[in-house]
Amino acid sequence: MGMVDNLINNVTHEDEVPSRAELTKLSKEELINKCIEISHYKSLQEDLLLNISHDLRSPLSVILSVLQCYESGYLDENNNSKMEQYTRNIKRNSLKMLKLIDNLIDTTRLERDYYNIERRNLDVVSLIENTISSIDRYAKQKNISLIFDTNIEQCVIAVDAEALDRIIVNLISNAIKFSFENSNIYVNLWKSSNDLIISVKDEGIGIPIQDQSKIFDRFIQCTNKKNSEHCGSGIGLALVEHLTKAHGGSVELNSIENKGSEFIIKLPIIKIKENVEDKKNLLSQKDNVQMLEIEFSDIYL
Repeated sequence: MGMVDNLINNVTHEDEVPSRAELTKLSKEELINKCIEISHYKSLQEDLLLNISHDLRSPLSVILSVLQCYESGYLDENNNSKMEQYTRNIKRNSLKMLKLIDNLIDTTRLERDYYNIERRNLDVVSLIENTISSIDRYAKQKNISLIFDTNIEQCVIAVDAEALDRIIVNLISNAIKFSFENSNIYVNLWKSSNDLIISVKDEGIGIPIQDQSKIFDRFIQCTNKKNSEHCGSGIGLALVEHLTKAHGGSVELNSIENKGSEFIIKLPIIKIKENVEDKKNLLSQKDNVQMLEIEFSDIYL
């Protein structure tokens, strides 16, 4: 059992690893398969650490380069345009690191049930319209049209405003990353039975079929080498799935490579007993701007 002991000790995700007592009940073939499974999981963990290290090192290197230029006297402090450019570079790359760290922490908190969802009865139609309006300028920088369509004027359900905002922003920013210039992104909203359906559809590169079954796994990085510059640690979509499930909902993917992807969010139409809209739960304009700057920092700022 030495190999099994080593594998168990090296893998820290308790929910994914069987106990030694459980392993002793397995047949030889089952034990071999379980060892392979645990070894694969350990490999995924190592890949995630490598991806995160790379995603943190790149922006950190840019920041250090600018600071080194400043310390060496290479930067002309009287050249305002250059100083503004370097300041923007520092800000953008700081936000890229903050985005990765925030997503990683929140995904872990959701997996461990530490994330506190604060539901309020809110008009989701208005909330999503406001989110799309705030994102539109980022889409226009890539000549992408963001098109919102719904056949309902109002739909009040119990949601966490900040969590829903992050779901929509994550999906749209992901669509912008992998869309071609002069294309469209469609956000549709409708009711179906007892669910509210939110669809985010792009006309981009699509997702390889071999990645589609694991696209929401935070340990998996995309395999599309044509767009490797946008392939991060894969935590953003994992966060979308966890936040959606925390609302009792689900997320589905439809994708055809080189034609585009569609993410479909289903949220149950429910209300909390106290039908009081707590405006403190809504994002302030300042918080919203900062959240968008963080989310789109790995595209442009």
